[in-house]
Amino acid sequence: MTTAIAVSADTGLAEELQNLYRTTKAQVGDDDLDHIRNVTAYGQAINARRVELLHDGSPRSVVRAAVLETLYRVMQFSELGHNIIHGSYDDLPNGGEYHSDRYRWDFNVDVDHWKVMHHEGHHPNTNVIGKDHDLGYSVARGMAGQDWFGHHVAQAAIIGGLLAAAPQAAPFFLANVARLVAGKPFLSGYTLRSPAEIATRDAVQRYLREPLTTGANFLPALVANYLGGVGGYSSVLFLVLIEHHAGELEVFADPGPDETPDQYYERQFRATRNFLRSPEVDNYLERVLLEEVPFDNRPDFRIFYGGLDTHIEHHLFPDLPPSKQREIAPAVREIAARHGLPYHETPLLDTLPLIVKTLAGLSIPLGEREYGRPLRLLAQPFSLVRRLAFGAAYKTLPEAPYLGKPRFYNVPVKVLSSKSVAKGQARSVRLQKPHGWDDVQWEAGAFVSVRMEIGGEVLVRQYSLVHDSESSNTMEICIKRVVDGRVSNRLNDELRVGKYVTLVGVPTTSGGLAMRSTPRKSLFIAGGVGITPIIAQLRRIARESAGSDAVLLYFNRDDRSIIFDRELRDLAHRSGIRVLFFTDRPSRRSHIIHDRLSELMIKRHVGDVAERETFVCAPPAMIELAQSALSGLGLPDERFHTESFTAPVLERPVDDGRRYTVHFRRSRSSVEIGSATTLLEAAASAGIRVPTGCERGLCRACVTPKLSGTTQFEADGDQLARITVCNSLPCSDIELDL
Repeated sequence: MTTAIAVSADTGLAEELQNLYRTTKAQVGDDDLDHIRNVTAYGQAINARRVELLHDGSPRSVVRAAVLETLYRVMQFSELGHNIIHGSYDDLPNGGEYHSDRYRWDFNVDVDHWKVMHHEGHHPNTNVIGKDHDLGYSVARGMAGQDWFGHHVAQAAIIGGLLAAAPQAAPFFLANVARLVAGKPFLSGYTLRSPAEIATRDAVQRYLREPLTTGANFLPALVANYLGGVGGYSSVLFLVLIEHHAGELEVFADPGPDETPDQYYERQFRATRNFLRSPEVDNYLERVLLEEVPFDNRPDFRIFYGGLDTHIEHHLFPDLPPSKQREIAPAVREIAARHGLPYHETPLLDTLPLIVKTLAGLSIPLGEREYGRPLRLLAQPFSLVRRLAFGAAYKTLPEAPYLGKPRFYNVPVKVLSSKSVAKGQARSVRLQKPHGWDDVQWEAGAFVSVRMEIGGEVLVRQYSLVHDSESSNTMEICIKRVVDGRVSNRLNDELRVGKYVTLVGVPTTSGGLAMRSTPRKSLFIAGGVGITPIIAQLRRIARESAGSDAVLLYFNRDDRSIIFDRELRDLAHRSGIRVLFFTDRPSRRSHIIHDRLSELMIKRHVGDVAERETFVCAPPAMIELAQSALSGLGLPDERFHTESFTAPVLERPVDDGRRYTVHFRRSRSSVEIGSATTLLEAAASAGIRVPTGCERGLCRACVTPKLSGTTQFEADGDQLARITVCNSLPCSDIELDL
């Protein structure tokens, strides 16, 4: 029996659950192994009796054989294969054939496909829209937050047809989900070869070989095997379906790489349901087993629900044996109550009408905000037509109208305005705040990270916001063309009103240009597109501190390159901020000065520079020049604030010849690298795509869970669970969740 654990009042959810897990995992031993061996023997006895009944041929024997086949298949999935493949007994020295890599699962599934779709796709991403392809098993729509597609109109009929061929359809179901997780095409050997072999082998065995051994009872035996197979696989599908679909369960937007352990465990509670067994159903099935299957050490009937009627516990601790899940269920319920979380339980027989009602109701394109209130959608005819058109074309709507929860990671945002500026050298773009971002705030000097896929490669670039959140209900950026720029030039060419662009997350201030309060005296130095965070700061000064003494020195190659020329002059006129424009090339425009940044030039225009809080945003060389000049003029280091919009070169150590192995768990591949090779470069050499952006660890586009090992950032400190692979160098062998 699991030992009770003393809990401090301030213990966090993750810590409490992990303490329970460690205590329980340490108790897994030979008793659990003896239990699973006994369950296996019981299953063999059930299957042997089923085969005997096939030879009888009577209607009663047909029914009983079908019932035993159903129970055998449910047991193979629940107490046995599903949990064994999770590694429930891998740590036991006498585990033998019950090790996850050696177990022979008598179920119509390719184990490699199962590990991809279930271990890599489902468990880490439980009920996350777009990542958990177990939602509806890529066919059905079982939650209102899922996207609607054309075939969902007939999903009840489609599911019925698939269930009629459930034993043969099952491996294809699972393979299709696995290929979505793995990014493989449907028409491929990966997706179709193994399921075809499994389905054919099962059909030959159950519909030909076994019935042929019964002689004159071929037809009754065939019927029994068909009904038992359909009953078994349909029961498994139904029991698994009710664990994460319909009713009070929740779906989620992609939480991104910054989901905390507490948030992860909370999601498991909110997305998962245990069912309460039906005494009527259990009593009938137990009676059939008692009458048909003699067995000396008969296990508890709950083995037919192993990991399913304790599915919450299974999702919290996937590699605990079901016998241990049953022991700790009361403790898990108490933890949920202590942290104000739901512990979902529904009587088994109540789930059937719930699922039927849900599948019928979601056959039309109702989202979470309209489900149960369809008139709300009828009142939005444009949205309805748009949903029907996109769903019929099997395209997802960028505004995600079905999911009620806001998204904060990889969020498509709508372009409200887009205009060319600086004589075509840049584009000013105003973006709509996404649903649920009403409380999102950012300081002057913040930036957003824009994600774009080009030629199969995911790229991320940073663009400063030209307003703080106090002065605008939208997000405005200015994107300057860059010679050979892959992202900025394409955005200049393609971003128009009504289009969508993907933001990696909410606006971010890295710290260098954060202006927590408006200074009494300030100096701003901007080079080229470096004006974008600076203008946000100037606008804040103009709004909040009319008496503030602020000076802007703005440098460009020529007058055609100047961004916000008119806006800056208007701002100067209205607020008293002194704005000076400088270009490398002479200009005919009277307000533009032909000069370059230098100590003498700064002293000539800003004589009291040492007294000013100074903010600089420009290319790295210009920042260095400004810092040197300002230091020469007596500016204290603590008054110098900067942010470069060009990523610095990573400081790599000299390769000392040491070699480290980087293992990519989900991709099941490894590479050997030196100490001066980044983990992003290691992933690329293994053919693994990782989103990239600033490549200095700021935009966090490349954040990846680290399962083991040490990087240069951890050599003398705490271990990190998530790292930016773009600037991480190995100090040991490393395993990444990629």
